[in-house]
Amino acid sequence: METAHIYVTGSGDPHTRLGFARVLIEQGSRKTPFIFNYEDTTYKRSQIQGMIDAVLQLDCPHHVVFISASPLALEKAEAGEGPNRDLIYELYRVLSAKGCTHAFDFRVGQGKEINKVLSDHNV
Repeated sequence: METAHIYVTGSGDPHTRLGFARVLIEQGSRKTPFIFNYEDTTYKRSQIQGMIDAVLQLDCPHHVVFISASPLALEKAEAGEGPNRDLIYELYRVLSAKGCTHAFDFRVGQGKEINKVLSDHNV
């Protein structure tokens, strides 16, 4: 099974509730950038939705490694708690439907480094 590294950052304006996700999908030597725009969102919801939309771009099952500077409170979602559990459950559903396995690489405190990777690939 091929591995897809998915770098993702999210953004959201608390006043307008408009947001976006910057995403880079690395599949071997192929690197594909995306920007997804969202309404009625927060930065974390944009980030999770960006992960979902990135997985939807995959054309076959992959082992997906999500790389982000912001942890998603997965433990809370698994306990049925947390404000974004609906999107986390949707992420798991989409991964399963695509036949993907997954891992999370939360690089807390390394947001600048992840943003540089995204900028270097015109995301």
